[in-house]
Amino acid sequence: MKIAITAQGKDLNTKVDPRFGRCAYFIIYNLDTGDFEALENSNIQTGGGAGIQTAQMISEKNIQAVITGNVGPNAFEVLSTANVKVFAGVAGKVADAIEQYKLGNLNAYSNPSVGSHFGTKNTPEKTPASSGKKRIAIAAEDGQGLEANVSAHFGRCPYYTMIEVESGTVVLSYKVENPFYDTHGQPGQVPDFIRDQGAHVIIAGGMGQRAVEFFSEFSIEVVTGAQGQIKNVIEAYLEGTLKGAAGCKQDSCH
Repeated sequence: MKIAITAQGKDLNTKVDPRFGRCAYFIIYNLDTGDFEALENSNIQTGGGAGIQTAQMISEKNIQAVITGNVGPNAFEVLSTANVKVFAGVAGKVADAIEQYKLGNLNAYSNPSVGSHFGTKNTPEKTPASSGKKRIAIAAEDGQGLEANVSAHFGRCPYYTMIEVESGTVVLSYKVENPFYDTHGQPGQVPDFIRDQGAHVIIAGGMGQRAVEFFSEFSIEVVTGAQGQIKNVIEAYLEGTLKGAAGCKQDSCH
């Protein structure tokens, strides 16, 4: 049995690529023999339809399951039609993702984890909030989703828990690894990243004033002062008891 993991590099120690259609590589892993190969994704620079073309490529290689960070609706439909199970919301090293799959700790998705055009920096899809749907990004201390605690540091948290809300009800949640967690990025890089996720709202413990201004330019609502488990924080936000933002004066809040 073979599985495919989206990867940023060519070996098992590389990180899982959060994108499916535009991932850099796929690690094709044989569960029966332990052998693997790195498959370069020829669709990474495709102008449109990368998700569909990549899904078709994978489905033609006798793959039983795909492990990735996120997968959009078109790719998900192609994979589902080909009876390829999708395990999304995965981050960290490819080797660790494989081990978690073997242990049965990964959950197959029954729906896509993100909207169309995820991972295309120039054309992020953002569903209008007026439609009743809202995407919320919450700075997280770890990758435990709704069970994680909110991070006090907006830009240097290891993960973001992404939550889809429709008519005041959480309908989907998934995690996204912060690519700038262990780097000293340029001002505006993290707000750009959150915008590219199609977020309407960003929630964190604290945030620098410059980041608040960037989000304001992107018309993304900022909420700070959040503490505790994300599931409780999102409940407070939806009830209207958690709102408003104040930029920190010191860089320690970034």
